[in-house]
Amino acid sequence: MVGLMLGITTKNSVIFSGGFGFADLSSNRPVTGQTLFRMGSVTKSFVAVGILQLAEAGKLKLNQKLRDIAPEVPFTNPWEGSHPIRIIDLLEHTTGFDDMKLNEMYTLEKKDYSDKEMMQFQRHSMVCRWQPGERQSYCNVNYVILGYIIQKITGLEYGQYLKDAILIPLRMSHSNFNLYSKYPDLDVKEYVAPGGKVAEVPSVTALMGPAASLWSSSDDMIHFLQFYLNNGMPLLSENSLAQMEQPHSSLAARAGLHSGYAIGNEEGHYYNRYPWRGHEGIIGTCNSLYLYNRTLGLGFVLSCNGNSSIQPIENLVADFLERNQPDQKFPNPKPLDPSAIQPYLGLYQNAAPRYDLLSFMDMFTLTKVEITDKAVCLNEFGNKTKVIPTGPLTFKKENANKPTIVFAKNATGEPVIIIDGVYCEQVNTFWAYTKIAIILIALLFIIISIFLPLVALISALRKKLTKSTLPLYFLPLLSLSALIWAMTNFSKVQAESYLLYQLREVSTRSLAIFAGTLLFGLLTTVNLALVIKAFSSFKSGFAKWYLLVTAMSFMLITIILLCSGWFGLRTWAM
Repeated sequence: MVGLMLGITTKNSVIFSGGFGFADLSSNRPVTGQTLFRMGSVTKSFVAVGILQLAEAGKLKLNQKLRDIAPEVPFTNPWEGSHPIRIIDLLEHTTGFDDMKLNEMYTLEKKDYSDKEMMQFQRHSMVCRWQPGERQSYCNVNYVILGYIIQKITGLEYGQYLKDAILIPLRMSHSNFNLYSKYPDLDVKEYVAPGGKVAEVPSVTALMGPAASLWSSSDDMIHFLQFYLNNGMPLLSENSLAQMEQPHSSLAARAGLHSGYAIGNEEGHYYNRYPWRGHEGIIGTCNSLYLYNRTLGLGFVLSCNGNSSIQPIENLVADFLERNQPDQKFPNPKPLDPSAIQPYLGLYQNAAPRYDLLSFMDMFTLTKVEITDKAVCLNEFGNKTKVIPTGPLTFKKENANKPTIVFAKNATGEPVIIIDGVYCEQVNTFWAYTKIAIILIALLFIIISIFLPLVALISALRKKLTKSTLPLYFLPLLSLSALIWAMTNFSKVQAESYLLYQLREVSTRSLAIFAGTLLFGLLTTVNLALVIKAFSSFKSGFAKWYLLVTAMSFMLITIILLCSGWFGLRTWAM
């Protein structure tokens, strides 16, 4: 890590506020309690507080329809008549929207955008994939819309409203909601360290301000933590703060599960002595979070500017703050009701992907619910986790401090399970495992195709191969090379998310992704057609069938990628 911010506080006294390392390596400027870090999605908590303040003032209602309050928002909801999008759905990520397109996250252009412009940037994601108010799926787009709603109701851009309503009352004097760095003497520089060599990288401009624009310091964030620890004072009533910490809109919440993401505020650390609430955020190369526990009267904030995971430090701080605290007393486990759980036994698959673009990976996230030794177990490819009943259909994992699992029936009456916030639907066991087996076999043939050119050259030298069939041994490798080229470039921007600005325009990287995925599909199709055409001319029966199965394996992967939007992926036009 290049620099680290740390703040620890009680309700009314600061235990520690400061930093370690450097905010700017070029000038040797150290991290202090006033250094401003990019807090990313921590911004959502501030937006949520602002919305709750407007609700307390009677200027909106959490159950109010989005269509009524802002009909100009260009969303599409096929279930609007029976299940409209409400403000609470935006706050708790239960709209069903696809998360923001990767090209609408960052740019290098230093420009301020209005709340309406930022909302319009995200219009392509505003399509409900399932009925609102059923599945929780994290989506930055929801908070961009909320920022626009703040502006529409108050007449102030969201950043100005939040400054007046939250930052000034809490004496967060240096914090701000800026899309890019505007205070070089206070803001951190951003770094990566490939191979251990530290390098400064461009500080990107955020295109989704209400979801991720907060810059703050440990001195300032401590005041925000104390707002929670003092039961909402001076910003919210204690009742509104309790609402903020309680999920409302999802099927899981209606089925009796009270853990997970609430109103711009989520819960975690289920394997500590106590759960901690707060929010985390990533933007550019800054990783941040704040956490608090009102029972303990303690909270802390962390941020780093080096594209590094802060989870090990997060765990150390939480353990340190709990070290002298008594263990929580839990109610005695409820007896298992086999008849209640019997309809829910079977295999489940994630049915609420955050990104449609990556939804094809969900076919590999399978969880089997079974009863073993008179206990319910979650079996993930042989890794069994025993769960303990806390109610007829709610459960907690062993050693967890809260229930995080619930069984329920969805709108169509089908059994579902929500595990740690992930909504999963029951699937046919035979077909699910068959699909995975077929895909794995196809991938095996694709990997082996790397060696086909070598086999072809040897066969040609031994005159066991005709010139007309020679290309069929090289096309699979060319197809695979094109896909690897595309995926390598895509993985680079996923791993180092500050590079996502390169997907916004036609660039070397975005062209590589487009050309690689397009060539993979085209070469695969051509290869299959040529194999079928030349099938009867092969001298070797084994060779013709092997090449046909290989070509079909490539085509299967092509179809899967095509269905998820990967064929000729133009990231600049998503």
